[in-house]
Amino acid sequence: MTIQEMEIKRWLNRAFYAEKKAKALDMLVAQCRARAEGLSHCGECNDTGSNSSHENGTENALMKLADMELKAEAQKVEAVKLSEEIQQAIAQLHDDDLETVLLHRYILFHTIEKTAELMHYDPKTVKRKTSVAIRKMSQNALVCPNAIV
Repeated sequence: MTIQEMEIKRWLNRAFYAEKKAKALDMLVAQCRARAEGLSHCGECNDTGSNSSHENGTENALMKLADMELKAEAQKVEAVKLSEEIQQAIAQLHDDDLETVLLHRYILFHTIEKTAELMHYDPKTVKRKTSVAIRKMSQNALVCPNAIV
């Protein structure tokens, strides 16, 4: 595999990592939400007087939750944007079979085995078609803006 082909493959994988990051941020949002809810529930049990440190803790937890929700939403938007960009580049292959293999691999994030199962191919065929498609994309690097550094 040439350096240019490896760069195309790295470029195609961007949506995968963007989605993984979005899922991780969603998990962090859930953790922040649980923490904020836990702090607010504890405050409801304490009716002996006001506790400014507890209120500050709850307020801080809610502010962190709001911040994490914004970051998670921004990452989801970025993942969708990358996915659309990659789909457009894949469509430039003008070969339905190669496009379908790349869509399974780089948009749906299926393994070689899952792609082979869904397309009724041998896994070696999926590997070969993926290589052919990437080679074809590397011959016309214009379909992948910023793919070559």
